[in-house]
Amino acid sequence: MVNFKQILFYLAIACLFTPFLVNTNTYFPYIITKATVFRVLVEIMFVLWVYWLMVKNKEKVHLSPLIKATLIYGLVIFVSALVGVNFYWSFFSGNERMEGVFGIWHFILFFVILATTFSFEELKNLIKTQIYIGLFYSFIALLIYFNLGPLNPQATGNRLAGFTGNPSYYATYLLFNAFFALYFYFEEFRFQKKLFTSWLLIFGVFSILMFLTGCRGVMIGYSISLLIVGLGIIFKKDKELIALKKLFISVFVLGLIFLIAVFSLKNTKLVKGNFALERLTAISFKDPTAVSRIYSAKTAFKGFLEKPLFGWGPENYQPAYIKYFNPIVIKYLPTDFFFDRAHNKPMEVLATTGIFGFISYLSIFFFAFFILYQRQKKDENWFIPSLIFSGLIFGYFVQNVFIFDFHESYLMFFLTLAFINCFYLPKIITKNDLNQESRFSDYSKDLFKFFVTILAMCLVSYSLVFWVFQPYKVSLLIIQGLKDIRLNKPDESLKVFKRIIQSPSFLKEDAIIGYSRIIDSYGREVKDKEKLLQLVDEVIKEANNILKIHKERYLLLTSKASLEEMAFTLGDKTKLSEAEESLKKAIALAPSFPQPRILYSRLLLINGKTDEVISQLEKIIELNPDIPEANYFYYRALKAKNEKEKSLPYLIKAIEGNVRLLDKNTIFELVKDLVGLKRYDLIEKLYLQALNLDPQDPQICVSLAATYGKMHNKEKAIYYAQKAAELSPNLKQAVQNFIELIQTGQWDKIPD
Repeated sequence: MVNFKQILFYLAIACLFTPFLVNTNTYFPYIITKATVFRVLVEIMFVLWVYWLMVKNKEKVHLSPLIKATLIYGLVIFVSALVGVNFYWSFFSGNERMEGVFGIWHFILFFVILATTFSFEELKNLIKTQIYIGLFYSFIALLIYFNLGPLNPQATGNRLAGFTGNPSYYATYLLFNAFFALYFYFEEFRFQKKLFTSWLLIFGVFSILMFLTGCRGVMIGYSISLLIVGLGIIFKKDKELIALKKLFISVFVLGLIFLIAVFSLKNTKLVKGNFALERLTAISFKDPTAVSRIYSAKTAFKGFLEKPLFGWGPENYQPAYIKYFNPIVIKYLPTDFFFDRAHNKPMEVLATTGIFGFISYLSIFFFAFFILYQRQKKDENWFIPSLIFSGLIFGYFVQNVFIFDFHESYLMFFLTLAFINCFYLPKIITKNDLNQESRFSDYSKDLFKFFVTILAMCLVSYSLVFWVFQPYKVSLLIIQGLKDIRLNKPDESLKVFKRIIQSPSFLKEDAIIGYSRIIDSYGREVKDKEKLLQLVDEVIKEANNILKIHKERYLLLTSKASLEEMAFTLGDKTKLSEAEESLKKAIALAPSFPQPRILYSRLLLINGKTDEVISQLEKIIELNPDIPEANYFYYRALKAKNEKEKSLPYLIKAIEGNVRLLDKNTIFELVKDLVGLKRYDLIEKLYLQALNLDPQDPQICVSLAATYGKMHNKEKAIYYAQKAAELSPNLKQAVQNFIELIQTGQWDKIPD
């Protein structure tokens, strides 16, 4: 006989393994594979659960206040999506987040299935399994960090992140696992009175790893969680807890000494040389990241005031952010100021789902705390378990004030809620209690159960085919299409793009933006310009189709403008005016954003409208004088007006800010302007960019060698001279003569 409950348990464990799933052949590789597999597993669980409830289960499912609150939240966000600015985006989300109403409801179903299927002991085993999964996950994260694992640590900025792809995501994952381990430590202490056990060691491992991620928001949440648990135990009148009281007092004293020492030495090499310690001492409301988060929260509140009931719709924080954007943020974050999330979960919920969504969201936490409070009030033995999970939930809420939810946090949060729900112990109502026994079979009820099961299977089949598998297939196609462009195969890329557009997937906008970025970066290297133009025209056509319906899609609008500019450079002269029109709309949509004005200035330079370029860029430079692209085009505009001396400081600032250049001939022209200033440090940067664009050009290596010679850098001067000779054997004698000059220190004889 099939044991459906056991199958559901194994599927739940499989869900806990989804954070391991990464596929570098997908668009946003750390996101979509996890979401896809999780959704498949949950939908299979849903069908089995419905059948188990309808046919096999002898008991009536009791919906606790926590389950009801969560279901109500799910309904409210659906209503919010219906009345929001973009239902399609609210419901499905995009490749980068894979959340939306559809995604959140899978986590809600995961929670409901766990909470209504398994007992307290069974869920405790599931939590214990998760701890060991978390340990294995952390072991691999360390291997990746030391460049010994399956992924390149450079993908996460050489920070500890594991398969999450983001240190903040990993830190939140560790927060939950640490307190799961702490729960089992107290369970073991309760029965064996051992002060030091393996569970305490595991808790310590997770805690240390979390600290090493350098994620300050999670550090604050963790500290508050531990403080709640520690103070609760210290002030609890219970003689059996004396050893634990001493332990926590010792931990708090050592922690205080540690913080005093670290902050006292924050300006020393000891602290500044340690990434985690440096991040810890950098916690401040004046920190650029903190300032940007505060302004983002204020923007979210302004968005809420415009749509106070049901908000802008889930996943639609972006249009609210653009409309109420505070340009002061650019002074603190000149390039990373554009948010599609508030980086403050409660404020984002308020802005995107309104007061009804906000209240229903908070009610989940309220009933979680309520259940924990009621449980320990009825039985003193539940005091510490209730205290631990109260601390965990509160710490999670606090750290979410600095970030937002994602796959790993949702997975851990709803697993925790399912376990907390087991603290609520109602009387189980059976069919006998309801006096439903009859001498005759009621076939109508059997038919109803059969109908509900079939309906669930049909719903899941449709969802899997069109809303789960198709998006994953499209994600693979996007990467394939982008690779074809880099491999000089625009005709193949066009075929792939047409397949994407014909697919009933919700990721078409992602495909357009992805194609725009890769064409902008590599389109100049494609040899078949005619085929590339056909591809560009097709992508523009699809962008126009979406923008006719959703005019608020800022990124799509700027991507279209970039494609139109590329079409102009490929020979379609009509596209220049269309690009200008697209950027005018983008500027009207986001008047304080630098990017559309910079792109618009680039087009104006083509038409020789230098005065208008200067007018556009002055507005950006006034907000932040260090944006490299703004300085670069300002330099070009001034130079076009024959104001060379006035233009050079802007060129210097642009190169110092690492302005990105895509044409080596342009780089050679810029070098000519810098030679007279003898700014060889800037010339070095330019030639390195040129070499990156064309690694086989021996002349660039010759120029780099000469530049390093002027900088008296023997090692690099010789290296690039020899590399030039390797690329062009005809240069061997000249290279040999150059190396002799370098080795004898005849720097003045090195030509500019």
